[in-house]
Amino acid sequence: MLSKRYAALHFAALCALSAPAVAQAAFPEPGVPVRIVVGFPPGGGADVLARAAAMGVSRTLGTNVIVENRPGASGIIATDYVARAKPDGYTVYIATPGSLTILPSLQKVPYDPARDFAPISLLVTMPNVLVTSPSSGIDSVGDLIARVKSGKDVTYASGGNGTIGQMAAEQFKMMAGVHMRHIPYKGTTPALSDVVSGLVDITFSDPSVRTLVAGGKLKALAVTTATPSGEFPTAPPIAQAGIPGYELTNWYGAIAPAGVPADIVETLNRAFAAAMADPEVGRQLAASGMTATSNTPAQFGELMANERGKWAELIKKAAIRLD
Repeated sequence: MLSKRYAALHFAALCALSAPAVAQAAFPEPGVPVRIVVGFPPGGGADVLARAAAMGVSRTLGTNVIVENRPGASGIIATDYVARAKPDGYTVYIATPGSLTILPSLQKVPYDPARDFAPISLLVTMPNVLVTSPSSGIDSVGDLIARVKSGKDVTYASGGNGTIGQMAAEQFKMMAGVHMRHIPYKGTTPALSDVVSGLVDITFSDPSVRTLVAGGKLKALAVTTATPSGEFPTAPPIAQAGIPGYELTNWYGAIAPAGVPADIVETLNRAFAAAMADPEVGRQLAASGMTATSNTPAQFGELMANERGKWAELIKKAAIRLD
């Protein structure tokens, strides 16, 4: 659960330091670009965020910033790559919940999420959206729960084992006291395709699904956040639609390899905070259903630690296994 203090902006220090002075102090190698690594293919939410942030970060640091996609294994490949990178501040990773806070409780990963990374900042928050096909006959969270309790075999799709979409569904199952069968896919696109066609009953998607909802190919039943989403005005929070207390906020942030000097971490924090505070960046991210924000390295580290504990507990209680 994300509290308001995690979403507080921490960019006031930018007023006290000019970008060239900060860049010269912490990034002394002329011509060496900062790489923002993304663990998923181009076009996904993490990639959209990285490309929106890159120009603002470049302006603050006074150096080129490039986006490097290293997809595979639900982000594990890229996460491990960043863990092994030189800790000089020139390699930054767009952290997502799966590889940093969920998968380490489901399988052995080649890095330690608590020790191998230096948190920089939370960057965006967003809801997940519970969607179904318009032809499914499910019109609300209450309808979904009633269908499961009637004994029907209800299935849910996810973009893969250990993704936030799977965790959203498993949290739903546990809190509602129902069972739904998991159908994992290799990515969100094929998962959504089979929900659109009716082969799978529901999925918990990121906000990029809004185009399919707007086009009438999917129906949004509810959002996972505690408050309504402007992107999905007809979809109430799950907590208000049948499962009191339900809340899940998806997020992306920035991390670097452990061992990056503290002054460089602080410089990167200021650069990303400035990018997230840029109105144009905010508009780009809002168009993809994301809310730009930032916080301190310590706060982002605490957020990830709390999330690891939360998902480890759910995985244990629900006896979740890799499918």
